[in-house]
Amino acid sequence: MTIHNNLKELRKAKGLTQEQVAQQIGLTRQALSSYESGRTRPDVETLMKLAEIYSTDLDGILYGQEKRQKAARRIRVAAGITFVLLSLLTAVSSALLWIANRFFPMTEGQISPEEMILLETRMRLTGAWEFTDGLLLHLPVLAFLLLLLLLVTAPGTYLWKSKILYAGALAAALVVLPLPFGLTDPIFPLSNYLFTPLFVILRLGVFLALDLVIEAFLEKRKR
Repeated sequence: MTIHNNLKELRKAKGLTQEQVAQQIGLTRQALSSYESGRTRPDVETLMKLAEIYSTDLDGILYGQEKRQKAARRIRVAAGITFVLLSLLTAVSSALLWIANRFFPMTEGQISPEEMILLETRMRLTGAWEFTDGLLLHLPVLAFLLLLLLLVTAPGTYLWKSKILYAGALAAALVVLPLPFGLTDPIFPLSNYLFTPLFVILRLGVFLALDLVIEAFLEKRKR
């Protein structure tokens, strides 16, 4: 795409009219229209002003949205992997604990050889649960840090509506997946199943707050 087409696409992506953009950079609508039609070409200073309004850089104007699209694709892939991985860990962790309590309960008093086998199986299951639960507790820190890094280094800004929808969907999955196991567990209460997911959701909230602060700081530096 040529520069004038890039300018038009960037303005439309921001949801701005030619009149609104022209007022922000001190031009007439006719002058901006001339740039977007290719009749005239803006100078470097005007391009810089347009890049700031469109939350991009000169590369975004000169070469189009390819850089932005690649960054958005990386963010979508990382967010999707994070969602699937954390949901899977939550389900597996809950299932392991539930199976141990449902089919291999602890026995009191003297233990027979048959009961010893059951106890050993329970210990292996609870060991696997502790390992999986530990992954669920610590892995989100790395995953959320990666997402935060991708977001703050991506060209332009991303709508907070999308971020809130993603966070809400992830939080819902982390809470809903353990419910069938926690509500039917004969030994442990539901709180044992929800403790780690709720802690992950708390960390998700912290990273959203960090993203908001960093985004506001970067926007302030641009002005």
